[in-house]
Amino acid sequence: MQGVIACGSEPTAAAGTEILKRGGNAADAAVAACLATATGEPTLTSLAGAGIMIYRSAASGEVTICDFISDAPKLGPDDVDQVEFLGVDLDFGPATQRFYIGAGSAAVPGVIPGLCQVLERWGTMSFAEVVKPACRLLREGVDIGEYQGACAQLLVPILTRNAGGRAVFAPQGRMVKAGDHFALPELADTLEAMAKSGWRNHYEQVLCKAMLDQFGPHAGGLLTPADFDSYQVQFREPLVLRYRNATVLTVPPPAAGGPMIAMMLRLLEDVDLAKLEPYSVDHCRLMCHVMTVADEARSEGAAALTDDRFAHWKERFDELSTGAALAVPSGAGGSGSTTHVSVIDGAGNAAAVTVSYGEGNAFMIGNSGIMMNNLMGEEDLHPAGFGSAPKGTRLATMMSPTMLLSDDGGVTVLGTGGANRIRTAIVQVVSWLSDYGWQAPRATSAPRMHYENGVLNVEVGEMADGGDALATLGATELVRFPKHSLFFGGVHLAHRSGSGDFDGAGDPRRGGTCRIL
Repeated sequence: MQGVIACGSEPTAAAGTEILKRGGNAADAAVAACLATATGEPTLTSLAGAGIMIYRSAASGEVTICDFISDAPKLGPDDVDQVEFLGVDLDFGPATQRFYIGAGSAAVPGVIPGLCQVLERWGTMSFAEVVKPACRLLREGVDIGEYQGACAQLLVPILTRNAGGRAVFAPQGRMVKAGDHFALPELADTLEAMAKSGWRNHYEQVLCKAMLDQFGPHAGGLLTPADFDSYQVQFREPLVLRYRNATVLTVPPPAAGGPMIAMMLRLLEDVDLAKLEPYSVDHCRLMCHVMTVADEARSEGAAALTDDRFAHWKERFDELSTGAALAVPSGAGGSGSTTHVSVIDGAGNAAAVTVSYGEGNAFMIGNSGIMMNNLMGEEDLHPAGFGSAPKGTRLATMMSPTMLLSDDGGVTVLGTGGANRIRTAIVQVVSWLSDYGWQAPRATSAPRMHYENGVLNVEVGEMADGGDALATLGATELVRFPKHSLFFGGVHLAHRSGSGDFDGAGDPRRGGTCRIL
């Protein structure tokens, strides 16, 4: 066998699979798949967004985080005469959320530098080789799937706001929908130009100049040459902990999600979860308490996991567990225009990468085929309020690609989109795998819940009473989702056993697919 890839669409999987078949490793395949999301998942991310990868070298056993999250601009709203920062409401069905778009919502992007430096550091193929599957798909086009069609309809107010977006996403005068054929040859031109002249040269001389022209202070944005000059892809050591019979490795600060995942798993480590019936009131209550403590500890980051501070938060968890009603922590919302790719190759190299552009800021970058991000307009990235992020610093992303190294030699990589639901989705899947022994397909498709700011969101499809019993928990609001919902993310998971067998699953909530070679 040559490997396994789990991701959010068939075209994305096809690109990664092609690279694996041609002898590429997990890094090569992950980069190829991320580039191909522009066809298979065109409304979920872009090359002008942000991302983060966890990578394991089979030869050395070393696990590294590659951080290409966006920086906040060095200018703030008060430094510019007039900032374009426009509110847009998106309807998620049971919930409506507001996001901000426009030139002033753009953060410093990191996807192109990040993916290209991943390839330089761990890949075995050239950029020119790795872009070929994506370029072919972009030129030939693909049929829009059901999930991608639903996402397109959700994002109509943003993606069709300006002429550039309409030309790409509504070429026939209406938003693309499931079954439509979608192609983006302009992006293929961009990728091929990068391959020909060198990615750094094209990025700096063409794309960065276009972004400064469209999203600089004179255009209502905040980006300046100093932002691009100072931006750096950062390679970090992962945050490490034990859970059951595995070592868990996830994203360290300044990212926010990894420390919150670590807090929840450390609290659950002392609980015999297997004795609780899945989806029962007691199980849901416990998970709500764990989520509450992680929310309350968020501002401390990894410091919350040190011995003295963790003792404090463990006491808080024990206190909540003896109470009759749920606590009401404060928290922020978020969307989910994010996607994830998990890959393990035949040698055991493993990569999990999450990428996002928020919902897009409504502007295409010149004629590149790339839409700019709106990460300065994402509420969950700015819990202290918009404009509060320290200037020129990394945004505190919730994206948290995670790895489990089992004591029996198995390797599992997983991750998800879903904004503030990322942390809770990953913890629940890890629990289903580790506490209940469920295999990847069941663990990723099992009903999920998310408790934040007093609101309990829960998929009740497998509950005989439709979730009626959960009303006794005392949440300020109980929001029931009758079936799988993209609201709860899309956990795409790849696994290689200690004996070398492959397994995995793509989350049905977000059009997930898994290919085993």
